[in-house]
Amino acid sequence: MSVILIAQIIGISAMTITVLSMQCRSNRNFFICQELAGVLFMVSFAMLGAWGGAVMNLFGVIRPELLRRENIAKSKITLIGLLVFLILCSLAVVIIFNEKLYLCLLVLIAQSAGTFFMWTRNGRNIRLCQLFIVSPLWLMYNSLIPIPSIGGILTELINIVSVALALIRFRKIGFVER
Repeated sequence: MSVILIAQIIGISAMTITVLSMQCRSNRNFFICQELAGVLFMVSFAMLGAWGGAVMNLFGVIRPELLRRENIAKSKITLIGLLVFLILCSLAVVIIFNEKLYLCLLVLIAQSAGTFFMWTRNGRNIRLCQLFIVSPLWLMYNSLIPIPSIGGILTELINIVSVALALIRFRKIGFVER
């Protein structure tokens, strides 16, 4: 099997976990699923040579781990530290791996917005951010990288539908913070 085919299969596996995460009512389960999917996407993007996606998914693994810990999650220092780390990661990808700046900006904005809304711990707003900012920007990234990520593209298309369904499904009972 070719490396590209294996990378695409790993990306599709990550897609499945990501889509299922949108239906989690608790933030805890949502964050755990997002971490696992992030690891798989990180490997997939690295295999495709899409280093911006790989590094941003590494960040996507670290972020929920920090944000689900009560004692540090609410700190503004945590939020600022995460955002500064994102910027440094983006610069490193552009300088070290020579990734196109516009591609890095797409995922930098997506991850920054997602980080801020995850930090607020408001399940509804996390999903609205996913619907209107994170998914559209990652969809563009996945489509524009030299070897487009099939799993990444499908993830964002399905995420848009999944998030809309979750917002409808939990509109009356709400989301659980823990």
